[in-house]
Amino acid sequence: MARGDDRIRRFYLFRAVTSFSLWIPFWTLWVYKNLESLFLITVVDAAFWSTMILFQIPAGLLGDRYGRRVVLFAGEALFAVGVLTFGLSTEFWQYLVSNIVWALGVCFIVSGDTPFLYDTLVELNRASEFIPLMARANAFMYVMNAIACVIGGLIVQETGRLELTLIIASMVGLTGSFTVLLLKEPKVDRTNLGTYRTQLKDGLRTVMSSRAILVLVFFQVVVEIALYVMAVFRSVYMNVDLALGFFEVGLFFASFALVSGFVMTQAGKIEEGLGEKRSLLFMLCAMVGSFGVVFLVRSPVAIVVQYLVYMVAGLLGPITNGYINKRVDSAHRSTVMAIAMLTFTFMLTFIEVCAGWLATAWGTRESLLVLALAITPVGFYLLAIWNKEVDAGRRAKKVRVLRQF
Repeated sequence: MARGDDRIRRFYLFRAVTSFSLWIPFWTLWVYKNLESLFLITVVDAAFWSTMILFQIPAGLLGDRYGRRVVLFAGEALFAVGVLTFGLSTEFWQYLVSNIVWALGVCFIVSGDTPFLYDTLVELNRASEFIPLMARANAFMYVMNAIACVIGGLIVQETGRLELTLIIASMVGLTGSFTVLLLKEPKVDRTNLGTYRTQLKDGLRTVMSSRAILVLVFFQVVVEIALYVMAVFRSVYMNVDLALGFFEVGLFFASFALVSGFVMTQAGKIEEGLGEKRSLLFMLCAMVGSFGVVFLVRSPVAIVVQYLVYMVAGLLGPITNGYINKRVDSAHRSTVMAIAMLTFTFMLTFIEVCAGWLATAWGTRESLLVLALAITPVGFYLLAIWNKEVDAGRRAKKVRVLRQF
């Protein structure tokens, strides 16, 4: 048994138990049932992302200063309360308040889970294994999501009550949050952090001083925005536009999650095979192509392309986070990840609402097409810069090797 395997397995257990998300296929349908507007769904969601804008950086600072376990437990508890109140909501303002609490939980979780695993691996001298091990942790999460989606579909099909998926999941999640206590805090040198302001400045300096990190952050943002907007519209598209039943929706979401989970377990091999250049190129092309198919194919056959979307979702986090983490020191890892998430939330808050307005005015497919056309030139511009950075890094590595002789 490799050194630290028991600690890694406990992290897998934590990810699995806290991922029983019955609500994934049904939360947008629950809001749509009561508000009857795609635009209002995105406005409600904007409250979530606005909260992320305000609190993601503070959560990252707290994670770097007080440890990963503290922010993980706080995050899971707040997450569960937010999901519960969301399931009990029926009015616009209630959804807004629930999403604020829900988002607070996500702020802490995002600031804790990836840095927790990476710092643990650094302590164990196994940092090079981050991509496959993080991919495996996410795969456990997706398998639990798949099981939950099937059960959620059965619950809604039998009862007709969409909100039960949120209420039951919140109870399971709150119980699962106590698995954080099984985790061992990784050793991180926090003696030279200074004030919060200094800590934040150092994190910003780390991001701004590295063109490679900047490109990775913005590329991740571009693809994640596309993934998320499609995710918001997916359930309504399947249930309302394509007239699929609740159980069918749950089954499809379960199969999507399994595909994504499997791809995550192979992320390290896929990245190794494609390399740093083609890995990002594949994700961008697959994402843009999927949007095109949804626009052109107006039948349930278009659902098949969602598997490609979930392949991208399975690869994006492990690969881009791996590239970012190996360029950032442990003392600022949570802060840098929080800055990346803040950049994402700023852009998504505006773009999602615009997409919701377009979907209400023109239609879901048309809105997705406009989004695809917008992200394509930006994505390829970032790829061009990234390729130059990769080439420069290889040249620098060759020079270092030559100097050793």
